[in-house]
Amino acid sequence: MKTLAPPLAVLRDDGSLDPANAPPLSEELAIALYEHMVLARALDARVVGLQREGAVTQHASALGEEATIVGAVAAMKDEDWVFPSSREAAAALWRGMPLSAYANHAFGTSRDAGKGRVAPDPPFWKEARVASVSQLVGTQISHAVGVAWAARMRSEDVAALVYFGEGATSSGDFHAGLNFAGVTRAPVVFVCRNNGWATSLPASRQTASAGFAVKAVAYGLRGMAVDGGDVVAVLAAVGEARRRAAAGEGGTLVEAIVGDAAGRGSEAADPIPRMRRHLQARGLWSAERERDLNADVSADVGAAIAEAEGAAPPARATMFDDVYAVVPRHLAEQRDA
Repeated sequence: MKTLAPPLAVLRDDGSLDPANAPPLSEELAIALYEHMVLARALDARVVGLQREGAVTQHASALGEEATIVGAVAAMKDEDWVFPSSREAAAALWRGMPLSAYANHAFGTSRDAGKGRVAPDPPFWKEARVASVSQLVGTQISHAVGVAWAARMRSEDVAALVYFGEGATSSGDFHAGLNFAGVTRAPVVFVCRNNGWATSLPASRQTASAGFAVKAVAYGLRGMAVDGGDVVAVLAAVGEARRRAAAGEGGTLVEAIVGDAAGRGSEAADPIPRMRRHLQARGLWSAERERDLNADVSADVGAAIAEAEGAAPPARATMFDDVYAVVPRHLAEQRDA
């Protein structure tokens, strides 16, 4: 089996950055990246518990994948579209989705933008161009390319970011979407969260190739692998992919190799303490600030969930909304019965 080249990494063990690969990172951005990863993990832990209790019908944990999710969305522009898969609640929160809106979506309440008719994951937030996608694996890939291609045809500086797991690479939509992007030179960034790796060997249940980034070659795209637990490396990789897209150089497949803090990874690979060491090295963080952040996040998550738990379910009549411009007579009769 071919030995894989190490993925792009920027954060060093002592908290410093590799100057050869580090993007510009202001104090404000560095702190925001860290705070959103902490928020993402706290929210994830609460919703996992609610799912196990049966209060939330479905939830896919993003434990250990916070750097990939937050770093990628932070590298895009506000005008860009985001197409999540099942684990990217943190991307919607970065874009401005309120915690209460996410909680109401997870519970499917009457305050949910989807009126309780869509699965709890992934969230969507139209105001910030976070698209609503299907639960079917990989279908969002072709949709993202279509939006990106439309932007290119209109000569707009708009790109699309689409997330998916390594399992989606076995779907027809992955191959159709990447081929579509290659032919049209659509400004799209594909982020594949590869959490199937425990060693340097590829996740053989999904592919016999040396990883997933190499698959970009067949479609005329650029491919690169990145340490998915390094939020600064992800920011750099996706930022470069966004620059290429804006310059008309086509799409990029970014393979983010991640482990989770629950088992497949290690404390040294956990994205949150890795970024915290960087903040500490720059004199931007302290034990007191850490305590305050954790207290604030816990309170905010708790308040959002409490609000959703107290909200009423959607009215039955809303199931007829947003389907027909004019509701057919037989459905109107059922609705009004």
